Amino acid sequence: LFILSIFVVFILSFSLIFGIESIADNYLVFLILFAVMVLVLVWLAIFYESNKYLETGRHDFRLIPLQKLQVRFELLNLDKESKEQFIRLMKGLRVRKKINFTMGNKSGDSANHRILFVLFDGLVVGGIQDLTGERKRSFFNLLMDSFLMNNEPLKENTLKTSFSAWKNDQEKINSRNQRKLVRQMLGIE
Repeated sequence: LFILSIFVVFILSFSLIFGIESIADNYLVFLILFAVMVLVLVWLAIFYESNKYLETGRHDFRLIPLQKLQVRFELLNLDKESKEQFIRLMKGLRVRKKINFTMGNKSGDSANHRILFVLFDGLVVGGIQDLTGERKRSFFNLLMDSFLMNNEPLKENTLKTSFSAWKNDQEKINSRNQRKLVRQMLGIE
């Protein structure tokens, strides 16, 4: 509308300066200018809508660029589909199908939330240890929307409890071993 109004003002000012007859005499020039304006408007609309569309499929966490990592997917125990979705997630996109995370606890009863937290602490720029409030809730939603734990959906209450326990255990030997394993998975070490 802004560009259209500028075009109308341009035509009106041209007719005020040179007279109405000059518009009729130079109608071809004005038609060409109008066509150029329409093309510019269509291009701007396509550009705006494509950016809006691209943003809808993205999550709002900045991750370390995939090129810098040499991910060893065999250590993550991901099947082919989950591997493709994990790569998609690492590129900043939302997954199309949930990733089945199967790395187990020592008990072997369920998948290990703590490994997942350590993994994202290494992937997310700035880490996840200091997440609070809405940002932490957004992170939990990302995990719930992106992952299954041994084919079971993640539960927010379990994530909250596991996250708190994980944050409190950062200095323990087991936590350091998990960090070492994740660095190996990501090809950092």
